[in-house]
Amino acid sequence: MVLDKFSLKGKVAAVTGGGQGIGAATAQALGEAGAAVAILDLDPARAEASAGWLRDRGIAAEGLPLDVTSSRDVDRVAAELERRHGRVDVLVNNAGIAISEVPAEKMTDEQWRKVLAVNLDGVFYCCRAFGRGML
Repeated sequence: MVLDKFSLKGKVAAVTGGGQGIGAATAQALGEAGAAVAILDLDPARAEASAGWLRDRGIAAEGLPLDVTSSRDVDRVAAELERRHGRVDVLVNNAGIAISEVPAEKMTDEQWRKVLAVNLDGVFYCCRAFGRGML
């Protein structure tokens, strides 16, 4: 009964960085709660493999390539999902990177900008693009 209150049946969820790790596990949890899940990942093969794994378990899922550092790409994918499903109800901004092999004091400006492009700009671009359809 309690879980019925958290049902996502009939909802559509998009998960960035959903091709592996925490993103894939989050996508699985959303799917098990009843959502149709769009796995969005920079690597198209990884996105589709993750979606296929979910489909094998009876979860409605699709894999799409997405570069969160490109506002144009984010806008395109958000519009495509809204066309296909009518709306996106849940957005999980999971895509992220870390440059762990370089300590902060040795990190170049270029390396830092790459981290910001994915971890900050990407979150903003996704919130802006997907949020338009949620208002």
